[in-house]
Amino acid sequence: MRLVPSIATVMLVTSCVTSPSESSGSPTTSIDAYLAQLENDDSFSGVVMVAKDFVPFATKATGYADRARGAPNATITPFNIASITKVFTAVAIGELVDQGKIALEDPLTKYLPTYPHTPGDRITIAMLLSQTAGTGNYRDDPGYLRVRDSFESVSELLGAVNTAVTPGAVPGKTFSFSDTGYLLLGAVIEKASGRDYYDYMDNEVFAKAGVAAGFLHNTDDELKDRGFALGYEADGSKNWSSLPVRGTPAGGAYATAPDLLSFHKALATGALVKQETLKRLVLLPPPSGQASSGLTSGVFAGNDDGASAVFAMTPTGYTVIVLANVGSVATPVGDKILKLVGS
Repeated sequence: MRLVPSIATVMLVTSCVTSPSESSGSPTTSIDAYLAQLENDDSFSGVVMVAKDFVPFATKATGYADRARGAPNATITPFNIASITKVFTAVAIGELVDQGKIALEDPLTKYLPTYPHTPGDRITIAMLLSQTAGTGNYRDDPGYLRVRDSFESVSELLGAVNTAVTPGAVPGKTFSFSDTGYLLLGAVIEKASGRDYYDYMDNEVFAKAGVAAGFLHNTDDELKDRGFALGYEADGSKNWSSLPVRGTPAGGAYATAPDLLSFHKALATGALVKQETLKRLVLLPPPSGQASSGLTSGVFAGNDDGASAVFAMTPTGYTVIVLANVGSVATPVGDKILKLVGS
C-alpha cells in the first residue's frame, strides 16, 4: 500500500513493494550509479543509506544541514523523521505487550479512565495503532498552538487539545491518519509503564536500539550541540518557527541513518519486541486480500514541511533509509532504490 502525502500533511506510509528490479546487473552498481546522479539533483538535500543484512554497501550525503553556516549534511547528521516517529511509539507499545502490561484488545479507557466512555470503551489499543479509532489530528486544534512552543510532557500537550472522536467517525470502521491517536498512545505508555513517555523512550527504546538522537529539543542550543539538519521550505525559508519545542509520540523525533539501521537490527533480532508481537503491531490496514506483516517488514515514510524520510525493511534483508531536510523528496528516492534491489 503506497500513499503519497502532500507537503502540508504529516503521514505515515507502510507498504510491501513488489516491483521487479529495474536493473539486470548488480544492485550495488546500479545504486551507486543512481546515487551519483542524485548528488547532482539540487532538489534533494539529505542522506541515503542502503544495507544488506545490516551492513551498509551504499551511502550518499548531499546538500546542507545548515545553509547559512555552510554546514554539509553527513551520514551521521540527525534528521527530523516526521511520522516515522510513530514506529518508535508502536514499538514501545509492543514492549509493554510483551511485559503483560498492555493488551492490544484492551479499551483505551482501561488506561485513560477520564476519556469519555462513549466512545472510549469501543476504542482499542490496536485501533489507535492502526489509525482506525476515529480520532483526528491535534495539530489542527487551536490549543496546540498555545502550547506548541512550551510543553514539556505528553500530559501537558494532551490536556491542551481536543482528543475526541471526530464527528461521524465510528471506532474500528475507517482508516484515517491520526496524530491524536498516537498522542493518546503516548499517554497509555505512561500509564502502563508508570514512567514519563520521554524517559521511557530514551531508556527502553532508543538506548536498547542504539538510537543516539531521539526526541531532541528544537532549540538553538540543541542545534549547536547536536548539529541536526535544519528543515527548509520550498522557498528556502527555515521550518524552525512551525516546529514544536520537541517531537511527540506522533512525529518529530530525530534520527541518523545509522540510528535507523541499528533500530532495524534490534527489531529483527528480537532485542526490543518478540517477533510474534511485531507481527501484531499493524500501523496501517493492509491492502485488500493481503495479510499485514506488522513491523517485521515494510516501507514507512514521513513527510512534513521541511522534512521527509523513508525507512524500509524488506523481507529479503535490505534496509533502505532516505532522510531529507526538505519536504516531499524522500519517497521517490526510496521507491527508486527499492526497485533497484528488487524488493
